Amino acid sequence: MKIREFLKGFLLVALVSGLTSCVTMPAKDMSIATQILTSKGFVVTENSLLPYIDYVIADPLEQRVYFTGADFDEFVVGKSYALVFFSYEPGDDYITAEFRSMERDWIFSKYVSVYVGTEKLIDMSSGYSRRTDTSIVSAGYSSSVFTHEIYSMRLDIVDARKIAYSNKAKLTIRFGGGDAGYVDKKPHPSASMVGLRYIVGVFDMFSDAQMTQQRSASRPSYSEADLKEVGGDLIEEELPSNEIEADQATIVPIQSKTVSDFEKKLGAGEISLDKVGLFKGYGKALSAAKLRPKIEIFYAEGMWLRLAETVVEAGFGDDLSHYLLGKSAYELGYTNAALVYLERAIAESKRPLTGKCVSCMDIKLPGRAEALKSKILAERN
Repeated sequence: MKIREFLKGFLLVALVSGLTSCVTMPAKDMSIATQILTSKGFVVTENSLLPYIDYVIADPLEQRVYFTGADFDEFVVGKSYALVFFSYEPGDDYITAEFRSMERDWIFSKYVSVYVGTEKLIDMSSGYSRRTDTSIVSAGYSSSVFTHEIYSMRLDIVDARKIAYSNKAKLTIRFGGGDAGYVDKKPHPSASMVGLRYIVGVFDMFSDAQMTQQRSASRPSYSEADLKEVGGDLIEEELPSNEIEADQATIVPIQSKTVSDFEKKLGAGEISLDKVGLFKGYGKALSAAKLRPKIEIFYAEGMWLRLAETVVEAGFGDDLSHYLLGKSAYELGYTNAALVYLERAIAESKRPLTGKCVSCMDIKLPGRAEALKSKILAERN
């Protein structure tokens, strides 16, 4: 009886939470965003905005569209844990940055400085906006009240890019000047810088004076150093069945690069993983669990070939593994093969009791697989 009452209470709380999140969720309708931007003279399509669906906010009442991202996925642990927020409104020549402390006591700071290593990008700036806030973080049967001192300021794209593409371990935000001295804050150990990089990417897309639909649909252009750690995309569009063919052409070496047999096989769409069933394949799950730390590092660092090799070493054929193969093939330039693996990821996601990943590295599937598939098709047009 008690278990039944507990489950009823749990479901009620989940339902109320879900309704609350639906009410407070900002509008992310891509068609509305496209209409508003088009009315302002920007050449955009829904496909061109698709990679930024997690970051776009459309306000039809104010006829305003802007993009915002943080150094932590808010759907994982909440905005309270994000140290840096970037926002960009098309037409601006700057990115708005927010730097937020999170302490149990007030710092009473008067400025914020930002360092990458020992390079000081922002020197004791009071910002053009400073505000304070509090949040309550639940910890089981008890809760803690955290205070926030938030600085908002404008960054040029050069400094914004340095922050977004910094090694997070070398990024330091110093809140100082108050009676308490100063407090140095760093991104959360589990934080991803991907949200910040997407805002830099959308700035690049809109700041191109010669922007066309083809340019809009393309990936943001960065140097090789910039592209060290790139995350995934998100959401939909059907793939015509005749588009899914493995690369049959010979892989062309770039700058006399020697292509390994494994890379050739990956690029030809010939990699296969053990299909997961109700009573089979889960021995490989243990292997995959042991290799997960390596997989996460290779994914975060953009080491795509090593990532694919490790996924194959685990051999566990859930939707996440197939997505990682597709992502790796795409980043290495084998787009036809990427489509093959992405289709498998999408198919496995539709088998929630067998092929759907249990812990997906904060990668929302099948959404990201569908989005990357759409992105590949858009880039071909």
